[in-house]
Amino acid sequence: MLAAIVVCAAVTYSLRLFPMLLAHRFRDREDLREISTLLPAGLMLILVAYTLLEADSGVQLSRLILAAVISVIVNAVSKNFLMAFIAGFATYSLSGLFL
Repeated sequence: MLAAIVVCAAVTYSLRLFPMLLAHRFRDREDLREISTLLPAGLMLILVAYTLLEADSGVQLSRLILAAVISVIVNAVSKNFLMAFIAGFATYSLSGLFL
């Protein structure tokens, strides 16, 4: 049992250490800096598209679109991702009461 814990700890530690060592080596590369700025928006776009495509009904789709629009507006105005997330979540949750 102790051997399994040691192996798991070593794997966990190495999975956290090696990316930091590699990031330090490639910190000044312009192409990686550009990818790091585009990647979060691209991943979010994929998640939103998948969620909208998997909507069960028209009502759920309208609630999802409303929440996405509110999130984008709040993020554009405040530049605060947490506020946009909370606004979108609240819009989706409260729209269930009205739609």
